[in-house]
Amino acid sequence: MNVEKILGNLEKLGFAKKEAEVFLELLKNPNSNGSQIAKVLGYPRTTVYQNLDILEKKGYIRSYLDKEITYYEAIDTDELFDIYKQQVSDATKVLKEEFKKIDFVEKEKQFYNLNSYDKIKLKVKQMLKRAKTKVIINTNLSLKEFEKDFKELEKRGVRVILFSFDDMDHGDIKMEKYIRSSFDIVFTGKEKRLMMSVDLDCALIASNYEGTFHGTYSENELLVRIVSEHIGNDINIMRIEEKYGNNVVKSTALKF
Repeated sequence: MNVEKILGNLEKLGFAKKEAEVFLELLKNPNSNGSQIAKVLGYPRTTVYQNLDILEKKGYIRSYLDKEITYYEAIDTDELFDIYKQQVSDATKVLKEEFKKIDFVEKEKQFYNLNSYDKIKLKVKQMLKRAKTKVIINTNLSLKEFEKDFKELEKRGVRVILFSFDDMDHGDIKMEKYIRSSFDIVFTGKEKRLMMSVDLDCALIASNYEGTFHGTYSENELLVRIVSEHIGNDINIMRIEEKYGNNVVKSTALKF
């Protein structure tokens, strides 16, 4: 039994630290009185009785008298979970209704920095989860680690469009792939980048060009449109090359 893990998670359920300790002690030693609990935990009896009173009012423990001494026992753990689930359900229902009555000021759409690949990966998963109609991606990263997320998109009928200069293995992901291998660009294999937009509502850009992965996420309309149009233009240029030859673009392209 991992006591610290139990106490920590009881606190997540709303128990104060001492409440959690008293409750756990009653689970281990039911039918204890306040003096016995205080002796085991090393707390003053007044502190223990205060927490016993709180726990009993919450319905997490019960008490009974025996020869003028009050003894306590914890409720069954399944009963505890049922009480907690009902409390969460009731609170959620009330909050949903009350939040609707608040006159929210529209939030300014900020730009959020992501300073590690793990944070970028988590944001990608969140974006894919919210996708309803279309996901547009430009990357030279393998998307295989997101295969399960893309499978969910397939079930929901979300259109996935991928553009890349590198025909990588993306696992068993169904998508529209546009690979512009004819473009005169040299990758060392170390430079990785990702540009992605979802439903024209949010966008992410990320790369490791400075050595470590950094990215920016935003729901700002301008950034979302820039990312979406950039990928769309790459696909259109590739189509022009396929129809009229590579030199059509190369001969007229502006050099930076």
